[in-house]
Amino acid sequence: MATLTENEIIDIIYALYETDDEGWDTTSSEYVSARAFCNAAIREWERYNNTTWRELFTALQDSTQSSPTLAKTTTAGTYTYTCPTNFLRMSSWVRTQDGTEGTPIYWEVVSPEKISRYHESDQNFCWVTGSLKDGFTLHFNPEKTLTTGHTIHYEYYKQATLFTATTSTTEVSDPYFIVYYSLARILKNDGEDYSDERDTWKNLLENMRTTNLTGYFDINDPFSDSIVNDVGFGG
Repeated sequence: MATLTENEIIDIIYALYETDDEGWDTTSSEYVSARAFCNAAIREWERYNNTTWRELFTALQDSTQSSPTLAKTTTAGTYTYTCPTNFLRMSSWVRTQDGTEGTPIYWEVVSPEKISRYHESDQNFCWVTGSLKDGFTLHFNPEKTLTTGHTIHYEYYKQATLFTATTSTTEVSDPYFIVYYSLARILKNDGEDYSDERDTWKNLLENMRTTNLTGYFDINDPFSDSIVNDVGFGG
């Protein structure tokens, strides 16, 4: 299903609600309220049933963040690096690499509460501290030597993108979930019957979860063990 912008989604909501195609002015209170309902829908999707959505995995090197500035390479003597602002949790080992041809160095990600066990250790390990409120920071073992200019690689699980402008898009795979969630909220606020719209968005949400649980068609996962169990990495 094609990605729809905020404006396109809200125009569909308007058409279903008002039964015409005039649309709300983008500066009107109705439009701003619809945006808030759309963002509530995105949050509902993001947190639904503790689902880990495939759409929310991304990589540091793919981040287009411009502010605050995001370091994607190491600097000698610097052992802390700010994570992207949409960071939630690490989903892979961290790697540092000299250019594109150099052999990656793997860094095991350790829970912050276990750091004391690694006191003065010369192992390749790192950890993440922080919160949604204050942001997250990646720390490398200060007992190791970092070389200026090595690329930092890691995959992470991110926050869902909310609508902030008419051209905004989000990761929700079925935009009609957002449409019907928002429409149900509008009808509820009006004191109207919204049971059909509620049932529709709940079905669409569950359909997305089911699809998310389905593996790639006719492709088996050949990796039965986590990289954590491979003693050849991180040494």
